[in-house]
Amino acid sequence: MAGRQRGKNENLNKSGIWLPVVAGLALPLVCGLVFFWPDRTIPYVDDLFFIPWASEFAQTGRHFNPLLAVQFPGLENYHLQPRLHLILSGWFLAVTGISTASIVLFEFLCYVATSLVFVIFCLRLNLRTAAFFTPLIFAPMYVVSGFRLELSGSLIWILGLLLLLPIAAKAVSGDSRQTGGETAASIAGTALLGIAPLTALSMLAWSVGVIAVLQIWRLKTRQASIVRVLSEGLVALVIAAALFAISVNFEFAEFFRQIAYHATRSHGSGRFNVEAIFRAAMFGGVAWFVFRKSRILGLICFCLAAGQFLGAFVHDRPLIRNLAAAMVFLLAVDTVLGARWHKVKLGLCAALVLVLSANFIVFYLVSKPLPNRQAVVEAYRQDLADDKRVFIDETMAHHFLDQQTSGALSWTWGGTFPKGRPTSLADLKEGDVWYVSEYTLLGYLKGRHDVAQKVWPEYDYDHVLHFSCSLGRHSCNLPAKRWTMMRLERLEGTVLATEIGAGTAPRPVDEK
Repeated sequence: MAGRQRGKNENLNKSGIWLPVVAGLALPLVCGLVFFWPDRTIPYVDDLFFIPWASEFAQTGRHFNPLLAVQFPGLENYHLQPRLHLILSGWFLAVTGISTASIVLFEFLCYVATSLVFVIFCLRLNLRTAAFFTPLIFAPMYVVSGFRLELSGSLIWILGLLLLLPIAAKAVSGDSRQTGGETAASIAGTALLGIAPLTALSMLAWSVGVIAVLQIWRLKTRQASIVRVLSEGLVALVIAAALFAISVNFEFAEFFRQIAYHATRSHGSGRFNVEAIFRAAMFGGVAWFVFRKSRILGLICFCLAAGQFLGAFVHDRPLIRNLAAAMVFLLAVDTVLGARWHKVKLGLCAALVLVLSANFIVFYLVSKPLPNRQAVVEAYRQDLADDKRVFIDETMAHHFLDQQTSGALSWTWGGTFPKGRPTSLADLKEGDVWYVSEYTLLGYLKGRHDVAQKVWPEYDYDHVLHFSCSLGRHSCNLPAKRWTMMRLERLEGTVLATEIGAGTAPRPVDEK
């Protein structure tokens, strides 16, 4: 009997050794080889807003994006978004060089670090199934997020959540004893939650949600006095505020002026997100159910529910909300089903991995590259040499120009083309040239677009087999041919469309 128990303990110890290695390092490496191969990665629609900004900072130390010269004329020093992500990524690019491969590497490293932190989070709660499936479920979420600010923000936020875990455990138990190390962790974790919004304003709701629920719970259970909560919070606030001041170079008035200016030009409706409210309600229901099994995990899920609820009233971004949903799923499944239903847990987690990953795996396996890169780049360089005003989409920058976009302008943001996503070819002025991928117009925008209907009339978009768009529009309609590029130019009042590399002559586009 004692021998069997000793053998069982040895097996558990071995499991405790190999699981962090597999879940934290081996599986992310496998996911890197599958999901983050530069030739097959999918550029995000906002990449041209952020990548040239980070590149400019890496090269010159300036906060500026030359591709946004049309959208924001006269701005020489950008505060259009919080700068921390752009500073961190700029330092990285200064070391690695600026290329598509280095951009994808940065995205991959953010994914690895965030996955590893949550793996540690799960293992500290003895949730081994959740830890194992974390990198497999997180990976497809990062693939569709591009170079968004939340790459850095999510990592900082989850790290703050990990540091606050001991305080959360004491909050649900009402244990008022607190060591010096736990106090330091509380301050550091809260500070990190305060720092996360310095990368992206969309992180603010998630940080406030965690802080509010946790501190209210501490006061409710008398784990901490109001003096302790306020004093720890004040120290954390000072740390975050100091970093904020440094990141904006103490230009507070200009920061708030440009943030407000940016907000007035964004595409938001100004109303709360009903879908986010629904997700928050689901998170809350799961939290209530989980709380009966594990108070600490119930509290964590309540924190995420609060963050999602507050996120409904700000710019709700895909990466952080998808990560939060995955966290709720993993914590709930592993907690509620327990050891008795281990095979069911594995089946549910494996099914979610398949649902999230299937479209990308099909795309990586069956899509075919087009031998048109040289022709596209040569045409682009000739247009620059002819002093034309050249607009590009993110696919052009990512897959043809290797992020060397100096001299071009962005089509993606801010209003009517060329100030943002085009709604009419009438906005393409005489002599202007626009390089746009078939995927951008017919894949990402799903063909419901005035420009797409005119450029490709009665055209059947050739995409790989796909399932539901489980992670948004970037997770489906992926092209069967990587990547078809169209060159549009207005000459003598007529827009001419050329499919570069296809060997066909330019054809006029009927704008009526």
